[in-house]
Amino acid sequence: MLVTGATGHLGNVLCKVLLERGYGVKALIEPGTSTLPLEGLATENVFRDIRDDFKDLTADVDAIIHLASVISITPKNKKRVYSVNVEGTKNILNQAKSRGCPFIYASSVHVFVDKAPGSVYTEDDEINEEKVHGHYAKSKAIATKLVLDAFRQGLDGFVFFPTGIHGPFDYRLSHFSRVLINFKSGKLRYTVPGSFDFVDVRDCAKAVADLLELLFSGKINKDSFIISGWMVDFSKLPILCGSKPFKVLSWSAAEIFSYVGLILNTLGIDTEFVPYAIHNLKMAYRYSRKKLESFVSYSPRTVQESINDFFTWLESANPMRN
Repeated sequence: MLVTGATGHLGNVLCKVLLERGYGVKALIEPGTSTLPLEGLATENVFRDIRDDFKDLTADVDAIIHLASVISITPKNKKRVYSVNVEGTKNILNQAKSRGCPFIYASSVHVFVDKAPGSVYTEDDEINEEKVHGHYAKSKAIATKLVLDAFRQGLDGFVFFPTGIHGPFDYRLSHFSRVLINFKSGKLRYTVPGSFDFVDVRDCAKAVADLLELLFSGKINKDSFIISGWMVDFSKLPILCGSKPFKVLSWSAAEIFSYVGLILNTLGIDTEFVPYAIHNLKMAYRYSRKKLESFVSYSPRTVQESINDFFTWLESANPMRN
């Protein structure tokens, strides 16, 4: 297997799962990126930008699993977001098509067009970059449509749409992981209303590996699957982290804070809640996993278990080495 984004949160966990199942893994790593997340794993590490030509790496692989992307919830890095998420995907897709290599693509639930607050999404919902919020969502929507078009043209594979990924082995400390840390440490004494679905990285990786086996056995192909977990109520999230006391802001206050946070973020100061995050929390969309459950055995961990395991891992690891 050729895995892009192999040192990322989902990437390093999926590599481990694939190795445990007997697959060989060729890890495509962006030059200059630390390999700490892959320490101790028998991956073949190759340093190459996903926008470069790497046909020489695909000659002996059974599938390409494309996880690499630039995740951004602010307007920063707009050019890089589209360059990596769209042009990078197009490049890898073309190389997969040139040799008929099955293509597995990590999309995002953010690619689905906005609906009424509290709506439930399925794999059949519309994907349209003109009807979503933020450059990350737009770039992933464009890329997802490219992949689905390739499937219609004959390429084998599947697309999966994970919700918010969290849990242990997050060496780069995602935005959500930093929020959890700040709640637990007491640095962050306020939270916001609203909710969003999060899935444990281990459950997501297992689901992808299970779907991969179904692809190889001919039971699925050219299909798409939402991989969701459980809704996280942000007004209660500090409690799950063991934080007290704390204040829950009103929506109006949360929106004001989010725009202040956006300004600070553009100045290079990390903040917890920006307008894009508040929008998603306010919409409180739900993502059906019924289709996934009809194909594989899937029982996601509880949010509390994932958070507990994250902090246990954090105490034993030193992600800042990355």
